Amino acid sequence: MVRIVFQKEMLSHLLSQRFAACTIVVVVLIIANGLLTTQTYVQKKANYLTQRAIENSKLHEITYYSVLGSDWFHMIFQSKSKATPRALHTPRPLAVFSQGDERQLGHAVKVLLFEVPYQAEEVSPFQSSNPYLAIFDFFDMVYIFQLVFSLLAILLASEAISGEKEDGTLRLMLTTNVSRAQVLAGKVLAGLTTLAIPTTLGFILLTILLLGTEHIRLGLGEWARLGLLFVLSLLYLQVFYLIGLAISCATHRSETSLIGALFAWALLAIVLPNSIASWLNEQANMGEKYAEAHHKAVQVWEEFDREVLALTRTHGQTDYYPIDMLERLEPRPGRGTLSAFKGTKAYSMRDGQTPQLYLSNVAASPALAQFQDIVRVGEHLRLQYAQQAWHAKAPLVEDFPRRIRRLNDQFQRLLPAGAYAQAASLLAGTHRREYDDFIAQVRTYREQIITFLKDHDAFGSREWFNDDDGFRADLRDLPRFHERGWTVADSLRHALPALTALSLYAAGLFVLINRLFAHYDAI
Repeated sequence: MVRIVFQKEMLSHLLSQRFAACTIVVVVLIIANGLLTTQTYVQKKANYLTQRAIENSKLHEITYYSVLGSDWFHMIFQSKSKATPRALHTPRPLAVFSQGDERQLGHAVKVLLFEVPYQAEEVSPFQSSNPYLAIFDFFDMVYIFQLVFSLLAILLASEAISGEKEDGTLRLMLTTNVSRAQVLAGKVLAGLTTLAIPTTLGFILLTILLLGTEHIRLGLGEWARLGLLFVLSLLYLQVFYLIGLAISCATHRSETSLIGALFAWALLAIVLPNSIASWLNEQANMGEKYAEAHHKAVQVWEEFDREVLALTRTHGQTDYYPIDMLERLEPRPGRGTLSAFKGTKAYSMRDGQTPQLYLSNVAASPALAQFQDIVRVGEHLRLQYAQQAWHAKAPLVEDFPRRIRRLNDQFQRLLPAGAYAQAASLLAGTHRREYDDFIAQVRTYREQIITFLKDHDAFGSREWFNDDDGFRADLRDLPRFHERGWTVADSLRHALPALTALSLYAAGLFVLINRLFAHYDAI
């Protein structure tokens, strides 16, 4: 008997105008969105490959170690600004399905000795002559499923019980030997199968677009992720179908069911998810947090100024760097002066600043050796204070925003649309958590660079300042950054809470529907 109910319900769904209209809209949206988002990904990937080639060759251009120090003197010498090493975040091909947090985040992190990295920047911002990309910037497959597909699911189910009661077919059906549980099982299976048709069509169209794009390559991991996203999407649509079915079991008129279904869809798919995110963003007040963090960091660097000045005075000098203790020779033609910035405000060395010095006209003398010893101690001290400055800033600029995001994730998991978007971005590799892991990898890479320089005694060497022939830094053996993306198992593990929430939603709704339908008056 379940098969008969299933066939009847399937035929009713497939022949309905709602199903035909929604399917047509979905196909058009998927094709339009797929064409635009694949174009976006291709151009982002091209920018990434270009920048990666620049980064690979950049270290060959660095001729003195202090270029790795900080970003301060890049504001003075624009020609050197491109020498700062950057770690690059690889664009995710499945961002075509779920852009997640990737649309809001940069893809390059400066790796500097005296600054702990915590956020990325967009080195080559994506630009396109296509004006429709600005319209669809927020639009992806997840958005289509969240709104259009979920609307189809809840509308299909909204009259499954109340509509048949009005038509009299429900009472006629229950007078036969079919049980209420069989009727309900047939309707649920028919709804899932009906929703699987446009879902499968959508994924087939998306896959064709991906395979037909020349510069997009899908590995085994991406295929596995696509399969998981397909199952996730069906689970999400099943939740909204069950919501519509519960509303239909709680009402006795199809018009009432339809109004209730539309209200529930708008509340659960649009109003609550966006309201939660907006409210938490208002609570964050990050402008005030950044100002306070900067103030705390300035206090740390002021302490560094005092300590490094005390170090200098123990050797009878008044400034750091103590360049007055060096014996100078006649400047060589075409070379810079010994100190370009002595006496300027920037010489205070705050915020990890490193003035650019040349030792090209300095005589090799005992004073030079003493100068290098002072600088060696001072720069190691600067590394320690860079870490202290970060510890002062981190609770405000990193820990607090992460707590807000975790709170948002927890609230969003209480809603089917929020749980779906969260799980989809995790499976697609575009969630903020994977970006945070990328930042952690960049910090590890920075530590590797620091260890490399310490092993080469770089901080007190002439090569720390100098790039004359015979005193040029050799960075050919400097470690290179290689991002380690999450495996499918990693993504699935992090998506498990959201998947569990959706599964509990479906199970709870099914139990509720059984109880409602068991006491439903079919007359």
